[in-house]
Amino acid sequence: MIDYVKILFNNVDVNYLCSLPFLDFETVVNSNTGELSTKKTANYHFCKIVIYESEIVLFTGSIHKFYNSIKEVKAPNYKENGTYKGFNGNQFNINNIIEVRQHLKTLFNCKPHQMIFQNIEFGINSTPVFNPQLFIKGLLFHKGKLFEFKYNEHFSQVKHQRYLLKIYNKSNQYQMKENTLRVELKIIKTEFLKETGIRTFEDVSVQTMNKAKELLLKAFDEVVYYDYTVEKKNLTERQKVSLKLFSNPRYWIYELNPKDRDRPKKKLKDFILKYSQNLQREIRQNIIVKCVIINRLSEPSKCVIINTSNIGLNITHKALTKHNEKRSITATVLSKEKDEVVTT
Repeated sequence: MIDYVKILFNNVDVNYLCSLPFLDFETVVNSNTGELSTKKTANYHFCKIVIYESEIVLFTGSIHKFYNSIKEVKAPNYKENGTYKGFNGNQFNINNIIEVRQHLKTLFNCKPHQMIFQNIEFGINSTPVFNPQLFIKGLLFHKGKLFEFKYNEHFSQVKHQRYLLKIYNKSNQYQMKENTLRVELKIIKTEFLKETGIRTFEDVSVQTMNKAKELLLKAFDEVVYYDYTVEKKNLTERQKVSLKLFSNPRYWIYELNPKDRDRPKKKLKDFILKYSQNLQREIRQNIIVKCVIINRLSEPSKCVIINTSNIGLNITHKALTKHNEKRSITATVLSKEKDEVVTT
């Protein structure tokens, strides 16, 4: 359920991190001034690790893509010789998230409470029976703001001060056979994240993931949309005129005052309930079903054991705590893993 993250790693050993041979840290040179940047960046499984001069360490990217890269799960449209940006179109459950947490704990030689979320995305890949575009093209507005559309209208989002709501066609993005509609909440203000009970990676649990689900559903329920499955043959001419008006996003935002929107919203909702397939309700139910599955913690994951040969990081916890052993371990055991690191 978690995708993109921006994590501040508090009080980690920067020298040790820089000594790992599979992390190729680079310092950018300003092309205009020739000055060196004050930060160093390494790419790692479609994510970035940034070390600032002040020794602040940030980890950014999609941990869903991160996990699939570690497990060598490729997108359906993957081409060996083409540009590849990772894959996050499959389901990503809490057990997978815990594996990622364990991986980061080992990689950074730290505890989960040292991994402080700055930004985080919660999202679900729903699998409706209909083409996702049928729903996306009907999106009108969310809490008084119009949706923005990109990529031939396969992607939509609305920006608020504390978060972004994204709804897009994941099956089109990766040429997946199964209809896949992504509904995603990107939290950009940590005070909004408090509603889930999550501050650090240590806080991620079944309970907090269920709170995140409720936050996502609340935002989705607030979406105002026009349902293109409305059957018009039994409608009066006056009702048809109203429907045509309701299908225009500009009518809602530019022709109606916010205080005057409630009545037409109720009328539109009534049309959808009585005369359509109610696509939003189907997606909502699918999200709930998916959340029940992906937020179920399996017994083995309560005590996660990672097969380090699969994740490109063969360091024991005991070795990580012994500073004088670090360089010999990374030089001999980890050097063979360097070729597995994905760089962009």
